[in-house]
Amino acid sequence: MASNNNNLINKIEMEEKRARKRMLTYASVPLLLTIILVIISYMVINNAGEEVKELKHEKSELEANIKQLNTSIGLKSDSIAEMKKVMELALNYSDKRYEFNYSVDKELYSRYPRQTEMLSEIRAMIRAGEVKWKLGGSSPEDGFDSPSFASFMINRHSAITVEAANRYQLRDALPKTETPRVGDIVFYEHGYAMFYFEYRNKPFVIGMTPLGLASLTYDFGPKRLGFGRVSY
Repeated sequence: MASNNNNLINKIEMEEKRARKRMLTYASVPLLLTIILVIISYMVINNAGEEVKELKHEKSELEANIKQLNTSIGLKSDSIAEMKKVMELALNYSDKRYEFNYSVDKELYSRYPRQTEMLSEIRAMIRAGEVKWKLGGSSPEDGFDSPSFASFMINRHSAITVEAANRYQLRDALPKTETPRVGDIVFYEHGYAMFYFEYRNKPFVIGMTPLGLASLTYDFGPKRLGFGRVSY
């Protein structure tokens, strides 16, 4: 009888051990699945983070490319605008040149010596044909655009100085006047800044154009925007 009881107890204990093992197994499965899911989620998030970094890098490169394209388009637009101005001058202003000789200098020199010296120097440049038009240029060797040439000659011959940073703001840098005097600047549309002169009450202007240095009639084409006083 005692032997049967022992066998029964042993069976019960073994069954309890099996039950605990099954419970441990069943409990471990969700934990294991949770760990696997956490690992997979981490990998997915990490990959997504890398993709986001790559997309941000690609975005930065695209923005840089767009900026370069916009700059290139702007430069090309400026070049096209300059070409249009050259064509306009060549087609419409060929009969607007003001021809004069050194006899003009003799009459002007007694009244406007410094302005006349500047006039003679510009005419010598025209005759030599060595000073060319160049957008953004700042020296006789490099070339000039219209405001740069005006600033250069003002600094050489007048009593005032135009800083390099102000050469494209001459209308603001120079005192405004309603009535120009010999040597003043006449501002026209399209960025022209020309020196004003008179000979026997007939006005003319001289300065840099897209076709090079030229003396032109006072109303050679573009609309006048105003005058800047230059002291000599």
